[in-house]
Amino acid sequence: MKLFQDLNIDIQQNIKEIDYYGYTKIENFLTSEGKSHLLNLINQKYDEINSNGKMKYKGVPARNANDKIVYSIYNINHCFIEVLTSSVIREIAMYKLNDEYYRFLPNNVPNYILSYYNARSSGNKLDLHIDSIIPFPGSQKTNAIQVAILLEDSTIDNGCTVVVPGSHNSGRYTDREFSNTKPLTGKAGDLIIWDSRLWHGTLVNKTKESRWVLIATMSQWWCKQSIDIVRNVDNNVYQQCSDEQKQLLGFCSIPPEDEFSRNNTKCGYDFLKANVEDYF
Repeated sequence: MKLFQDLNIDIQQNIKEIDYYGYTKIENFLTSEGKSHLLNLINQKYDEINSNGKMKYKGVPARNANDKIVYSIYNINHCFIEVLTSSVIREIAMYKLNDEYYRFLPNNVPNYILSYYNARSSGNKLDLHIDSIIPFPGSQKTNAIQVAILLEDSTIDNGCTVVVPGSHNSGRYTDREFSNTKPLTGKAGDLIIWDSRLWHGTLVNKTKESRWVLIATMSQWWCKQSIDIVRNVDNNVYQQCSDEQKQLLGFCSIPPEDEFSRNNTKCGYDFLKANVEDYF
């Protein structure tokens, strides 16, 4: 199945938009078949998780009480990992996140990692925030980016993402009372990427309809992942991954158990094992 389009676009222009505004939108990223397939998988998983009207997740933040969420979607199907390694996302992410001094891998392949990967449908308003943890101004590089793949139309009425253009260069935490935001509307199949330092949130979903979007946070290799992907990834999914995709999941930057087993966190493809259990 062909999940995403072979787009003939000027990626350098998209990179300039992220550098200047903090975000960019790429229309028609997914194929029609890809949109339907990914959306069906998410809806099926959401129904499974919320069987009998009781969510199986523990400790969901109160602010997400009216949201629909599916966590760790890389474990649902390998295709969710595949879309993240498309040439469009790969080129932008390498520009923003790659460590040029990562000498265990060639400089023409990614060395950034996946921090978390969820599907979300807006309910409540989400306050302005940053996902870089700390703000810092300027620089071509950032420590994280968000990749949002729209599976359904995203509108003002159904709670689309809002941003403060240029705020990624402010070097400041968000002002949650700031009201001059820009809505990032889009059609199902569109791709939106933003610098994680960008002030962003969502509007309240005023409709009774879902607004499913895949949200991946990718970070520089040294950043601590938001969930322990290398320990919880399904081995069947792992075995379908290329070396590059295994590295994306974090398997080339697992901290050593102690100083006697290994003394470097950065590793190359030669470190990769046949199965997840072989690492631990």
